[in-house]
Parts: sequence; structure tokens; C-alpha cells
Amino acid sequence: MLAALPLGQPIPCSVSAGAEGLDLHAALVPEPICSFYMRVSGHGLRSHGIHDGDLLVIDRSIEPRSGDVAIVAHQGAFLLRPLRRQGEQWLLEPQRPGEGVIVLDLESFDRSGLFGVVAHAVHHLARSPSRRR
Repeated sequence: MLAALPLGQPIPCSVSAGAEGLDLHAALVPEPICSFYMRVSGHGLRSHGIHDGDLLVIDRSIEPRSGDVAIVAHQGAFLLRPLRRQGEQWLLEPQRPGEGVIVLDLESFDRSGLFGVVAHAVHHLARSPSRRR
């Protein structure tokens, strides 16, 4: 026997003017002045729920914690990696087998090197007509 899942009421995507609807931007981006969108290219973070083609919401106002996935400026490029704090060091976890951990020393790594923390990853579960490849 299947158990019912506790879901909210469906909200139509095409609501008429004046009707109460769901504002996805407000739901996903509570701090617009501190947030950015980025599109993922690659499969390295599937184990973290991030897939090729996903739209990421990066929030610069979130204080990073060990285990967060973040965008970090490192050696002239942006890296999308899980963060891990080990003692007085921040570590960027490898994305692929054979890659090493990148150590970010707290003396040289400040908030300027951290672009932001991934707050949301939006990905498609079914092929929609507009997303055919």
C-alpha cells in the first residue's frame, strides 16, 4: 500500500493578474542584492545533487560551513566545489578521481576568494519541449 506524501496545494503556473501565485524568484532568492545565477557545465557534483545544465542560485550573504558547495575564485578561475573545514584550513574537495584536495589557507583565503555558497540547484527531472537536446 502506498503512503500519501504530505504535499501542498498545486499552484497553476499561469495565474491571472491579481491572483495569488507563487513567485519563484522570491522563493529562491531571498537576498537579491547578494545573489547570482550560474549554469553548471559538467557532471562532477552529481553526488551533491548538482547536474550538468542545472541553474544554480549562489548567495554571497551565506556564511560558508563545512559541507557547503561553493563557488571559489582560485588561480584566476571559478571553481564549483564542496568546502570542508579542517582545523584552521578550508579545503576544496576534488570533483573527479585523481584530483587532489586544494588547501585554502585562512591567512590568504578570506571572503574575497569565496564568490558565494550554492543555495539552490534547479534541474529538470523530465524533458520539457523547450529543453530538448
